[in-house]
Amino acid sequence: MRKLDEIGICPNCDCSISIFKTQNYKRFAKCEICGMSYALPKRGSINNSALICPRNNFPLLIVDRKDQCAYFWTDGPCFNCVKYDNCETVKELITEFTELQVYGY
Repeated sequence: MRKLDEIGICPNCDCSISIFKTQNYKRFAKCEICGMSYALPKRGSINNSALICPRNNFPLLIVDRKDQCAYFWTDGPCFNCVKYDNCETVKELITEFTELQVYGY
């Protein structure tokens, strides 16, 4: 298991959450202090948006894949969230990406 990058602050213990990659190329985010972890997508580049999900307080990540619009991820894909259509944070990011013409928007 290899540590790749720090992405934010753990909502449970206020320590840092880091991205780890296993030998079989699975990626996950994990807090090294309290052990809280969740899966990340196996494919695509992961970038930190420096924003926090208003529902669960996890860092909001941008997953960028070739030939596809980027999508957002916290402890799962944001488009699966019940509050996705009304999420101000996601709307703000999509508006910004559309104006800058980045990440396929």
